[in-house]
Amino acid sequence: MIVKLLNLLVFVCLLAACVSNQPALGSKDTESAAAYNLQLGIDYFRQGNLSQAKEKLDRSLMQNPKSAQAHAAAGLLYERLNEMDKADQHYSRAVDLDSGNGEVVNTYGVFLCRRGNYSKGEQLAVQAASNQLYKTPEAAWFNAGMCAMDAGKTAVAEQHFRRALTANEKFAPVLLQLSDLKFRSDEALQARAFLERFHLSAQATAESLWLGVRIEQALANPAVASEYARRLKSEFPNSAQTRALTQSESKQ
Repeated sequence: MIVKLLNLLVFVCLLAACVSNQPALGSKDTESAAAYNLQLGIDYFRQGNLSQAKEKLDRSLMQNPKSAQAHAAAGLLYERLNEMDKADQHYSRAVDLDSGNGEVVNTYGVFLCRRGNYSKGEQLAVQAASNQLYKTPEAAWFNAGMCAMDAGKTAVAEQHFRRALTANEKFAPVLLQLSDLKFRSDEALQARAFLERFHLSAQATAESLWLGVRIEQALANPAVASEYARRLKSEFPNSAQTRALTQSESKQ
């Protein structure tokens, strides 16, 4: 889900590119000045200069308090500053001002899910995914599924994940999540199928290799399980998954 928070930064950086030719500070055009300060705030944020980012974003919002993009950027900033109530206020305001912006709606949904507001977070992710103008609906469907999973709604989560695959059949995060979901549901053959599709779409991770070990063990296929284990130890020797593998082997 963090990925989509990063995607909001991509979104506001695209906005910065759009306003890069705006007039400099001091212009009589208040909206242009607000857009220019928004650009500066985003640039400072990207550089890690949070104090200057806050100053420019505050100025932008003072000049144009109805800018959804500025509120979204402020939400991202306050989340980075761990001031979650302020982040919530800005994200919410951004959605109120531009509910047709899938990136903003999806990002607020992710934020709410991370804070435990699963119902509203899932609702917003579905809203973003259903927006025909949203370029990456698979990401929003994935976020809706993760939110449903966190809420204990496994069946609903699977529905969202499958909608994500309908939008993009090679979307790696959802393939891995479905593999894990099927493994936990004692459907090892389906888990294997999703994991194989994941490895065709993305590089192996410690998580995917450890999942492969357990799936093949469940299917009584020790040779393939051993190969997954070998790769996990070789490619990710310091991972939590390798430690879990080592602990499981010591108990055999």
